[in-house]
Amino acid sequence: MSLRLRLALFIAVAIALALLVQGFLGYASFERLQMGNLERELDAYLGRVAGQMEGRRGSTRMPRPDRDDSGLQFSSPNLMERFRLDDSRPIPLNPTQPGSIAHARLVREGQVLREWGSFPSNVPLSSSPEPRLEDNWLFRSVRLSPEVYLQGAVEASQVRASLAGYQQTVLFTTLVVALLGALTAWVLSGPALRPLQHLLQTTRRVADSGDLSLRVPPEGSGELRHLSQTFNQMLSRLSAFRQRETEFTRNAAHELRTPLTSLRLQLDALQQGLASPEETLSVVREEVERMTHLSESLLTLAREGRGQRVGLDLAQLAQEVTQKAGVPYQGPDHLETSGDPFLLRQALENLLSNSQKYAPDATITVELGRSTDNQFAILSVSDTGPGMTPEVLERATEAFYRAPGTRISGNGLGLSVVTQVAEVHGGRLVLKNLEPSGLKAELWIRTGPQG
Repeated sequence: MSLRLRLALFIAVAIALALLVQGFLGYASFERLQMGNLERELDAYLGRVAGQMEGRRGSTRMPRPDRDDSGLQFSSPNLMERFRLDDSRPIPLNPTQPGSIAHARLVREGQVLREWGSFPSNVPLSSSPEPRLEDNWLFRSVRLSPEVYLQGAVEASQVRASLAGYQQTVLFTTLVVALLGALTAWVLSGPALRPLQHLLQTTRRVADSGDLSLRVPPEGSGELRHLSQTFNQMLSRLSAFRQRETEFTRNAAHELRTPLTSLRLQLDALQQGLASPEETLSVVREEVERMTHLSESLLTLAREGRGQRVGLDLAQLAQEVTQKAGVPYQGPDHLETSGDPFLLRQALENLLSNSQKYAPDATITVELGRSTDNQFAILSVSDTGPGMTPEVLERATEAFYRAPGTRISGNGLGLSVVTQVAEVHGGRLVLKNLEPSGLKAELWIRTGPQG
């Protein structure tokens, strides 16, 4: 079942439930109103019958009733005196209102003494003063004396027909409005869910073809538009990741081929007696260290921001690295922050290694400070070497990039690793030439809350 159909059915069910609840409450109120009117009509009719028994004409009021242990009974002292039970005079006419059907009868000890109209046979003899509904008749009784009561009944077929019509109207209205609501939801949900349809189509095409260049049209609004934009961003990131993976694999294979070729040639020279064991061991150790450093750099790049942040003293870490490298340190004795000690140590070692390689006779200085807003710690490595040309400065942080004409051994991953470490710590790597000569590399590390 499609989302569009489920939405239409959900709206139809919701409308139907709301209308049924409203119809039920309306039916209960309408029933109370109709039955109340019918009960008042029955009371008025019994009042007219009682008025005839007292010899009054046109009266619609019953004598004042009292309640005792035997039930509801009239307290009028002249009622039974004026209407003798053994009287043989003609029965008065049935005092019914025009358009209504009502009957009454006078009962004593289970025997009907008098009747006004043809009392329905399906109404049982009952002295209950409470109104009761039997088939299409509403009846009740009023007690005239301990042995005698007056029972009246009015036809309730019209009221019951009205209630049945109300029920049918509620059900019919609920069905029609629910269907109209479902149809309206079906029609309106088409344009509303079109961005989701495009997203499904694009997802299916990407899954079938593997083409990460496909994009979802940014249609709709609200959550659907945000979903489309997020999906496009995901595809862009996956596409960039695939491109980096392809380049990374190709360049890594090329960089690993060089030391492996060197090892094989050196071993062949040893086997043929063209190199001494000492020379071979020296070359093997050098190439193994080169591959070890390359592997560590590749592992750092592969972590993609998954560094483990712990509390550390960045100033103490910098002092340990600079002391080992024989480079002077300038900055505070302590600077507490959080980060990955292994990655930060490797980044600083890479910056020092680059300066020592490309500016071997220059003065190198390591300095630690804070940014003006105190949101970043800035760990900078400066040298007085030749610096970089604008073209090299722009591409220096690319993986496996090496400046044209460079004869110094390396794998071109040093500054790429430093850039990755900076991004892991919410910062960046800034490279700039110094005047009159030299290069300064600033590693920005966020110390405040990361946004």
